[in-house]
Parts: sequence; C-alpha cells; structure tokens
Amino acid sequence: MNFRRWVVFTFLIHALVVIVDKGGGLILYLLTAERASEHGKSGIAASLPFILGALANLGLATALVYFVRRDKVKPQIAFETSMWVALVWGTIVAVAAGVFTLVVLPWINPAWQLDWFGVVPICAVIPFLLMASYANSTQLATERIKGYGMVHLATSVSFLPAFFLLFYLLGGSVVGGDVPLAVAWGRLVSTVLVAVLAVWLVRKVVTIRLRVNREYLGAAVRYGWRANLTSTLTYLNHRIDLVVLGVVYASFLVDSGTEWEAAKNLAGEQVAYYSMAVTFAELVWHFPEAMRDLFFSKVAGSSHEQARKLTPVLSRLGLLLSLVGASVIVLVIDPTMAAITWAAKGDSSIWYDNWSEPVRSCLWLLVPGTVGFTVSKVLQADLAARDHLQTCINAQVTILVVMLGLDIWLIPEYGCAGAAVASTAAYIIGTIWTLWAYSAQTGVRIWECLCVQRSDFGYIRDILAAVINKLRRKGS
Repeated sequence: MNFRRWVVFTFLIHALVVIVDKGGGLILYLLTAERASEHGKSGIAASLPFILGALANLGLATALVYFVRRDKVKPQIAFETSMWVALVWGTIVAVAAGVFTLVVLPWINPAWQLDWFGVVPICAVIPFLLMASYANSTQLATERIKGYGMVHLATSVSFLPAFFLLFYLLGGSVVGGDVPLAVAWGRLVSTVLVAVLAVWLVRKVVTIRLRVNREYLGAAVRYGWRANLTSTLTYLNHRIDLVVLGVVYASFLVDSGTEWEAAKNLAGEQVAYYSMAVTFAELVWHFPEAMRDLFFSKVAGSSHEQARKLTPVLSRLGLLLSLVGASVIVLVIDPTMAAITWAAKGDSSIWYDNWSEPVRSCLWLLVPGTVGFTVSKVLQADLAARDHLQTCINAQVTILVVMLGLDIWLIPEYGCAGAAVASTAAYIIGTIWTLWAYSAQTGVRIWECLCVQRSDFGYIRDILAAVINKLRRKGS
C-alpha cells in the first residue's frame, strides 16, 4: 500500500464529504432557524440510527480488515459471513429496538409514547448500515481505496436529495414537525442506496453470497466485540450527550413545575444550540477521521517498528492542524453564520438574537477537548490495529463515565454549557490516559506525540505537493 498516495486521495474524498455534510447541516439550520426546538429534534433523529448501528455492529467491520490484512482469512470468507450477520442480526436488532421504543418505553412511562411513523425508519436502517459497513470494509481490506472512498462520499451525497424528497412528500412544514421525520426517512432511503452501491462495487473482489463460516465468525466476534465496544463507546461519547442533554434538561424542568410540552421544546432548543456548537468544534477532527480507517489498515499490515515511527508523526501533525483549525473556527463562526442567515433569510439578526450567544459559549468550552482528543484518535487507531483493544476500551469507558457524571451534575443548572464542560473534561482525561498507556506499551515518549519536529514539515510538504499535482492532473 502506497500510504502517502492514498492519504492524499482519502483526504480529498473526506474534504468533499465534509463540504456536503456541513452544507446539509446548514440547510437544516436554515429550515429551522426560527424554531430551534425542531432543529434539536432533527439532530437526535440524525444521530440515533448511527448509535443503534454502532451497538449492532459486533465489531465485524474492524475484524474483517484486521484478519484479511494479516492474512488470517480469505476476503471471500470474511465478506460472506459478515453479510449474513448484517441481514440476520441486523434485522433482529431492528425489531428489538422498535419493540423497546414503541412498547416498553410507553409501558414504563406513558409520557414517552412516540409516533411509530418516526420510529420505524430509525430502526429499519440498521441492517442496511451493517451491509454498507461490511461491504466497504472488504474494499478497504483488499486495498480498493477508490471504491472505499466512493461509498463514503455517496453516504453524504445521497442524503440531501432523499431528505428533500421526503420533506416534500410529508408536507414541507417545519411547524408540523416534518423536518425530523424527513431526516429519519431520508436517512433510511439514502442508506439503502449506499448499501446497494457498496455491494455492487465489492463484487469485483468477492462473490456476492451469504454463507456462514463458523470458525471465522467465532474468531471475528472474539476480536470484534472489543473493537465494537471501543467504536460504540467512541460514538456514544461523541453523540450520547445530545440525548442526555435533552432528557436531563427536560426532566429538570418538569420537576421544577414546567409543563411537559413546554419542557420538551425548551430542552430541544438547548440540544439545538449544543448540536450546532458540536458541529463546528468537531471540524478539527476531520484530519484524523479521514486517515483513521486507512491508518488502521496500514498499521495492521505493518511491523511494530514501522508503526512506532509513523504513529507519533501523525499524532503531532493532527494536533497541530487541530490547533490551527480551532483558532480559525472560533473567529469565523459568528460572521459566517450571520452571512449565511442573511443570504437565506434576509435578516442576520435571527442568528445574533437566537443562536449566537449560546452556540459561541458552547464552542469556546468544547474546543479544548476536541483539539486534545485528536491525539487520542490517532493513538487508539494504532493500539487497535496492534490488538491492544483493552487499552482503548479503558480510555473510552473513562470518558463515558466522566462525561455522564458531569452531565447529570451540570446540565440542570447550566444546560448546553454544562454539557460542553462535561464533554471537554472527559476528552482531556481520556487523552491523558491514552498518552500514558501508549507510551508505556511502545516506549515512545509522550512529548514525541505532542511536539512538532522540523522533519514533520517535510512530511506536510510531500503531502501538499501530492495534492497539488493530483489537482493539476485532474484539471489538465
């Protein structure tokens, strides 16, 4: 694998994904700019399918790459077994999630009764998410990086057309709550299309069929449950605070005497402000996120010494880029969002009066944590690829426990700002733990993962030159 060459390609694809995703986020903001509670509900509807998908994954996507890259199993065996799991296990999880949401929750508390029309797409998307994940992991494991990037891009590109189609079919009303419903159904439609695309692309390296190899399934689950626990905890750490913020803040308001409907709307507004701040704060993760899967595959196929040389370089470069990116983000958020609001609505005061102060406050509180956690993302990808998954699990459990504890303590009084403080404190503690554990296991000194060295700029120069040359070739 020509790692630097594919770094360039993967980063360009990821940049396109970011542009499309953030463009979609801006459209949702503009649709709900004057009804922040609907924006908050849409954020939850967008996150829940991926939370459920992460819980259902079993770690087979990571296991597939790990076993194939280490020549422990043939791609065909890994693919056909994983796809069987996607359909069978994914359907079981989808049905169980639907029953729990529509039957068990209302039985526990009648106030938690939800509309089945919004629950069905969130649950039904699970097997298709797994199919797309396993098929695309097969492409990564067999070094079909272009096809792998195409699927990631399609995941983003397909959502907006599906969302607008469903938004139109549902009546196109923000007041009527059609935005969250369109998000849920749009995600289902787009994920089905992406799953079909991923399977169609991977047919060039494997035969499309379902067949269970019990020996591989057992080994993959034994490795994968820890990988899945790590990825699930990671995703929960990134998104569960949106749900916790809504639940804890609404419960606090109800206990204080606020009517349930009013409490839900006020909590939805807090979720909206926090979700917007998180969107901007997490922009600094796009370098390590773009490299994560490719880096995991590279380390899984490398020796310990090769990984030991590469990982600290990517860690400190990621931290540097995050620091620069965060500095820009906190400076441009207000003028950028005001300009976008003015261009679409003809009135920038909508942003300044309703969104600016709470979003900006949350962003300043979130940025230290997201910048620091960039280091954890790189180091944990290395540790997972070398089968040190327990270290990753310990770090993610620490983050989750700290975050939930601080959420419950701070959210009732401080709302979205309390959630931001909890998130940053948890990320910083998790990063300190990861740095210590990585240094102890590899012998690499902590400062080598944090402090940029002169030789690193040559690495940046080589990558930028490759990007420029690739763009020139595309333009000629």
